[in-house]
Amino acid sequence: MAMPAALRALSVLYVLAVLAGNQVEGRHHQPDCPSFSCGLLGNISSPFRRASDPPGCGYRSYELVCSDTKATICIGGATYYVSGINYSNFSFWFVDADLDLHNSCPLPRWNPPYPHDNMEVELDPLVDTRACFVKCSQEVKGTGTYMPVACLSTNDSFVYVLTGLRSTYMEYLQPSCGYLAVTPRPWDSPTLENASYADVVKSMRTGFAVYFPLRYTRETIKGCLRDIVRPFYEVPVSSEGIKRLITYSLLADGFSWIIVYLIQVFPVTS
Repeated sequence: MAMPAALRALSVLYVLAVLAGNQVEGRHHQPDCPSFSCGLLGNISSPFRRASDPPGCGYRSYELVCSDTKATICIGGATYYVSGINYSNFSFWFVDADLDLHNSCPLPRWNPPYPHDNMEVELDPLVDTRACFVKCSQEVKGTGTYMPVACLSTNDSFVYVLTGLRSTYMEYLQPSCGYLAVTPRPWDSPTLENASYADVVKSMRTGFAVYFPLRYTRETIKGCLRDIVRPFYEVPVSSEGIKRLITYSLLADGFSWIIVYLIQVFPVTS
């Protein structure tokens, strides 16, 4: 059977991807960038910085605001408390500072980060799973994945939270629904698939971890393409299945520009 055109294009990209793998920004001390304390956290260094630090020290998106007892960071207009920094796995943990602990019906305010032009991703959550809130003009029944949020719903609008691994894809979104909010889940376990709103609120109050800056290079793309190509040789896949596999896999790593190129220049045929 002839190799689909899109697969041939992936193979070419695989051969051309020859540089080193993705890198995570960890500790590095410059002479004029000393370590500092912030709130109850000590010995803090790159990628974090303070507003008073010299240019070139840390990342602007990882700038901390310090008080005597707390360290906070501003992300997408929302303020988060930083409760811990783990330099061994290049991540830090935070929770929404404006989440009213006495409010029984909160919504998350997380704005997902996107890759920069140089393929650098900042503030990327440690886990891939998300809890997505949707608002629907019609009631959704019988799906098993749309968990109702009664306290945010009205007589003519219905709010649901989705936590299933596949339920947040646009393909599975009900026609009357649109995305309302999203938050990374601090868990990554199938035992909490289709979690209730109460479970999601509990996780929101716990917070979640995000990575230090990640820099993607061609080796990262090579590994991604290798993982995509392998299933094509192992099991029969329809042309529509190939399109979806490419789309989902590449979107997950921020390579949507490759998808557009492949679909336009190398359309998959049956």
